[in-house]
Amino acid sequence: MSKETEVCLITTGGTIASVYDSETHALRPGLSVDALLESLPRKTGSVKVVNRELLQLDSANAQPHHWQKIASEIKSVHDEMPDLDGIVITHGTDTMVYSASAVSLMVQDFGKPIVFTGAQIPAQVPWSDGPRNIVDAFRVAAFGDIGETCIVFNGEIHRATRTKKVRSNAYDAFDSMDPSPIGILARDIVLYEGRKKRHNLVPKFDTRIDDRVFLLKVFPGMPPGILSRIVDMGYHGIVVEGFGSGNIPTMENSLGGAIRQAVNQGCHVVISSQCVFGQAEPSVYEVGRAAMEAGAISAYDMTSEAALVKLTWILGHTHDEDRVREMMVNNYVGEISASLTPGGGYDNQGRL
Repeated sequence: MSKETEVCLITTGGTIASVYDSETHALRPGLSVDALLESLPRKTGSVKVVNRELLQLDSANAQPHHWQKIASEIKSVHDEMPDLDGIVITHGTDTMVYSASAVSLMVQDFGKPIVFTGAQIPAQVPWSDGPRNIVDAFRVAAFGDIGETCIVFNGEIHRATRTKKVRSNAYDAFDSMDPSPIGILARDIVLYEGRKKRHNLVPKFDTRIDDRVFLLKVFPGMPPGILSRIVDMGYHGIVVEGFGSGNIPTMENSLGGAIRQAVNQGCHVVISSQCVFGQAEPSVYEVGRAAMEAGAISAYDMTSEAALVKLTWILGHTHDEDRVREMMVNNYVGEISASLTPGGGYDNQGRL
């Protein structure tokens, strides 16, 4: 007799679970997990769903300790039900990529799909995209040959650490930042090579973080003293979004000296790119090389969101400069294209 297909649904709030508040005349999370499931057109079919109502949070209010809470709940579910086929997490779209990226790092080698999804329109509204996204997420969690954390939205499956929210109102809110999505949902689940596949390795749960990491976008005229102010505020890491391929000003309002000073004070500086597609290649231009010569670390083609989350997670383990640099350029969960890193990448079994 075959095992019953079973997934766990962990709800955290977001637009998908929002209701209209007549007092504030605005949407707020408040829909119960049972009501959320009732919104599905044909319920969950042959898939048994175990419910966990974890949070009722607008994701704009999500903090790093909420990432830890979600990861800890995944561990709890795994300990209680090790034979689950997968996990679905409903989450607000605004900060979904941060939470999903954090879970990718905090829960490694899980071996089954951990699927984040949500909606642009509340689930109880007739034209909501929520019910479809939940059903798609259940399909991937139950039947998809995926062994990593992903975001399922609008018929696409994205690697969590390679995703950005690129549209605020349209149904196709998310996109993968080079390479393409790892799969699509059509009549069948269509999965592409390069994903991490299901496996039976022992999961690693590690929620240690240091949330004193700042994300700074460079702009013309930005005074270099901002970096020293950030360090003085007690931040231990800064992700600097440079222009183009990670370039910074080197003449008027030069940032080179400010980066060097921050690094000398023990603050770890990572250079990413403001561009949606592409990568930080600071060695290409003189204005990019200045940051590297000052002691910054390249984010390669990591998204700024993934770079911030990764630095937060790394600093929860070590503040040693050489070790932080080594860990930042290591490809843990597909957050960096393997061809760009000094080593790393998935083997043909999807293992790092």
